[in-house]
Amino acid sequence: MKQSRGKVQRIRKIIQLVFFLWVVTVIALSEAVANGFTLPFSMETVSLHAICPFGGVVTLWNLIKDGILIRKIHESAVVLASLSVLLAVLFGPVICSWVCPFGTFQEWIGKLGRRLFPRRYNTFVPKRLDRYLRFLRYGILVWVLVMTALSATLVFQPYDPYYALFSLIHREFALAGLVVLFIIILLSLFVERPFCKYACPYGAFLGLFNKIRIFKIRRNNELCISCSACNKACPMNIDVAGREVVSSGQCISCMACTSEDACPVSDTVLTSINKKHKGISIRRIGIITVLVIVGGIMLSMVLGLWRTTSSKQPALLKEGEFAGAPNPGDIRGSYTFEDVAKAFPVPLPILLDAFGVEEGTMRLGSLEEIWAGAIPEGAEVGTDSIRLFVSVYTGFPFTAEEGTLLPTSAVRVLEREGKEADPRFALIKEEAIELTVDPSVEIAAPALEITGKTTVQEVLDKGISLSLIESILGTVENKRESIKVIAESQGLSFSEVKLKLLE
Repeated sequence: MKQSRGKVQRIRKIIQLVFFLWVVTVIALSEAVANGFTLPFSMETVSLHAICPFGGVVTLWNLIKDGILIRKIHESAVVLASLSVLLAVLFGPVICSWVCPFGTFQEWIGKLGRRLFPRRYNTFVPKRLDRYLRFLRYGILVWVLVMTALSATLVFQPYDPYYALFSLIHREFALAGLVVLFIIILLSLFVERPFCKYACPYGAFLGLFNKIRIFKIRRNNELCISCSACNKACPMNIDVAGREVVSSGQCISCMACTSEDACPVSDTVLTSINKKHKGISIRRIGIITVLVIVGGIMLSMVLGLWRTTSSKQPALLKEGEFAGAPNPGDIRGSYTFEDVAKAFPVPLPILLDAFGVEEGTMRLGSLEEIWAGAIPEGAEVGTDSIRLFVSVYTGFPFTAEEGTLLPTSAVRVLEREGKEADPRFALIKEEAIELTVDPSVEIAAPALEITGKTTVQEVLDKGISLSLIESILGTVENKRESIKVIAESQGLSFSEVKLKLLE
């Protein structure tokens, strides 16, 4: 199985480069679209979180417990996380050494380090200190998983050097992340893959699979000549020569130690199922890795599981009789009537009939604009009315804001459908007001171009209401702040916010 040194690693480096360029291209094109550039082909805007498999790991608890993804995480991240686990069960953390763009970036910086310190590179850290430092990433993993589950936000994002590196493309990043990135770049001149070794929570997670992986790196004691070439080649400083099976959580499955690369004796260090198995070649591992990722993504697209933008998915009720059902209180003004019908067991024709609307694609926030002149002062007939109607129709609990009313058309629909059991119904019927949608009123998207520098005030000046902006971004304290900065601070994708404002 012996091949010339460097040839088999060239396969891995090519795959690394392809995935690195893929991430850069996707993010760059998404940024171009977000800033108003017209591409010669149709493309969804994609955030960095949408193509990061670690997002699928940190959202797992919320997905299992509440049935929803945490903010900024998309279904595509869950797909990638699943594919990564599949590959880890087969070959260990091949994602780390073959696919991860930030691992690739560290290797490139490390090449300069090897030239600066040809003899001492990757040996600067004392072994005793190194041994303790390697536990750090497990602490970070636990902290990230626990705090993300409790807060339902990406707590690691402000410090993530991977996010900071690729966020340079759209010039939006946290100062802490930029500082960590600078430190990692500096350390990479002395230590190979310092972030992978000491701080990466995702590497810590995938490294656990080295204990149970099917194809393990095995050393044949009888053929070994104790030259320690395998140890010298290992970027993670694992003592390959001192064990028959490499099961260390630090192994990244780069295969540099094997007899196809560093080991001078054929069939001595192999990736195999057991001692009797001849082993699987590095070339095949690379091919399988690419096929699993590309094939998995394509299959998920066919099945409708690959989504890189947020779906209109309300949060779920956590307590009581209806625990697990969608929460009417999470219906937002940016939703359309079609979105509500998809999320709740309320047929679209009933919704349209209740509010005198003809088009299911109409945004809920538009009701307030159409009826603004006919609604009594101090009352609201708009998005909160939709929430109240859905609550009465389905029985799902929701407490409306004071002054929220239903149009009489909605009350008639509830009576017709036999939805009068709610204790609030009598009062709702008594306070209902007669409203008619003026068919001559057209709700069109404002003639507005939103870029990374567009402020809230500029959007307001173009006629978009503050209530609509805040239904998407939350409370706006500084109207001179850019939409993009506010979106990022709230953990939202600027591209998605822009689409909601312009739709």
